[in-house]
Amino acid sequence: MGSSKVNITCGFLVLLIAVTVLAGPGTALAALTAAAVHELGHMAALRCFGARIDGFRLGASGAEIVYTKGLSYRGEIVAALSGPLAGALLAGAAVWAGRRWDMERLYPLAAVSALYTAINLVPAGPTDGGRALNAWLALALGPDRAYYVGLAVDCAVVAAVLAAGVWVLYRTKGNCSLLVYGVFLLNGCCKCRGFGVKSKLA
Repeated sequence: MGSSKVNITCGFLVLLIAVTVLAGPGTALAALTAAAVHELGHMAALRCFGARIDGFRLGASGAEIVYTKGLSYRGEIVAALSGPLAGALLAGAAVWAGRRWDMERLYPLAAVSALYTAINLVPAGPTDGGRALNAWLALALGPDRAYYVGLAVDCAVVAAVLAAGVWVLYRTKGNCSLLVYGVFLLNGCCKCRGFGVKSKLA
């Protein structure tokens, strides 16, 4: 991999501190483990396609791998979905090991990894699900038509997440986690589509 560089932003540090304070150090460690395995899944796929990993960027919206070789649409689909696949395998392995050796402390890791996988499979914008969907649309429809279809999907998914977030906030009288995710998703979709929305914490 050579001299890979890791760029850690203030947004990532704020997010890590927030998770540690609100959910505890155990959950923060589980989240870091799940994220690391997720990114290793991406790296394995990228290396299989001959890409050279040049660095990593850790921001408020997650991790980004910087690599040099462009991928085909099929390669992009595989590379995008390899992270969630690794996360799903980790969640399954944690549940199996927890039951096999009666280690209940592994269950939070399974839950966090499953949640992280589900969040990344949402088919919109910068998520792995969004990247895979956009690559598949480009393969099936061509890049120009894929852009507009993808934009429509982004709008529909973001609207659904925000609406669900408002509903959860109302029903729980204070749980705004889904609404916050919807805002991050909206911001990420705008960046991917070139609408110029930027976050200083990113």
